[in-house]
Amino acid sequence: MKNRNLKTILLAVLVLVSLQGFSQEEESDEMHKSMFHLSFITPLGTNGIQSWNTINHFSLNMFAGFSGGLEGVEVAGFANGLKKDMKGVQVAGFCNNTFGYAEGLEIAGFYNYNHRDVKGMQIAGFANAALGSVEGVQISGFANHSQGSSMGQFAGFMNTSMGKKNGLQVAGFANFSRGEGVGAQISGFANANIDYIKGVQVAGFVNVAKKIKGFQIAPFNVADTIESGVAIGVWSIVRNGYKTIQVGGNETFLGEVSFKSGVKKFYNIIAIGANVKSNTVKWGWGYGIGTLWSVSQKFELGLEAMSYHMNEDRWWNNNTNLLNRLNLTASYQFSETFSVYAGPAWNVWVTSLKSGETMDPTFNDWNVYDRSTSRNRVTMYPGLNAGIRISL
Repeated sequence: MKNRNLKTILLAVLVLVSLQGFSQEEESDEMHKSMFHLSFITPLGTNGIQSWNTINHFSLNMFAGFSGGLEGVEVAGFANGLKKDMKGVQVAGFCNNTFGYAEGLEIAGFYNYNHRDVKGMQIAGFANAALGSVEGVQISGFANHSQGSSMGQFAGFMNTSMGKKNGLQVAGFANFSRGEGVGAQISGFANANIDYIKGVQVAGFVNVAKKIKGFQIAPFNVADTIESGVAIGVWSIVRNGYKTIQVGGNETFLGEVSFKSGVKKFYNIIAIGANVKSNTVKWGWGYGIGTLWSVSQKFELGLEAMSYHMNEDRWWNNNTNLLNRLNLTASYQFSETFSVYAGPAWNVWVTSLKSGETMDPTFNDWNVYDRSTSRNRVTMYPGLNAGIRISL
């Protein structure tokens, strides 16, 4: 009973004070300052109808309050709202809304919203949004949005930053930014920057950048231009990068065609090669990675690691039958699009096929190493490769 009576008395006081505010002169846009503000829900509070024209130093809103501004601390059980600027700390059980500039700390159980720039930190259980830039940090359980972030965004699902300057973005699912980014984008699924990023993109599936100075690390990477960096993944496409079709042959394949994509420092390779021996078609498809070093304007050295799945007289062999190959090449460029290459190679064949089975586990007539176990046979032999390259 005592608690109920206390609540009733407190509510009555707030109503009387707010009614006193209603009886004052007509509302003015002139801002006032108050050291202390107590309310249930605006205008049921000590500032009455003048609440939205009052800047508070300490404000306690039992349910929700809307004030002119804040220079201190504001706490609400449900929501805080400010007509103009915030300097200090806002804490709400559900949301904070600031329609001016914010400088300090905002903490909300669900979301923080700022209509202009933020200098400081936003922490929310669900989302943070700033229609201006954020010179600080946004942390949320689901999503963050700003017109630019100079330090960082950390979200359980997604971050978006649309301004000229962006910093670190870390998200469980995806990051998106427009403008110049300095730092990193790290996500569980995808990152995208449609302007220019200086730093690193790391994603569980794909990275997309218009122009990047740094690294892309993901299974798939797409970029218009990579400056002084590399894209590392299963497959990378760089429009102004290294794209080459190679046609050649070696001791295992009389003919082989491959496509290379990425940048010269690190590129991906897909290839298919075939040989006909004793009326038997032997072929394999392969995947690999490589790198090129420029010795001079016309002369380059390359190192490539390839692995081929080998087949004989059938479209697919279900057994383990892998040819692992290391190629060292020297190439000479006759023009911007045409070059020739040649060099030594080392082959390591790993197969579960045994001698005497229908399929011969080796394509070569000799080797320098041949060992068999109860499960696999391993052979090694040197080789040569040569051909032409056409740059796209």
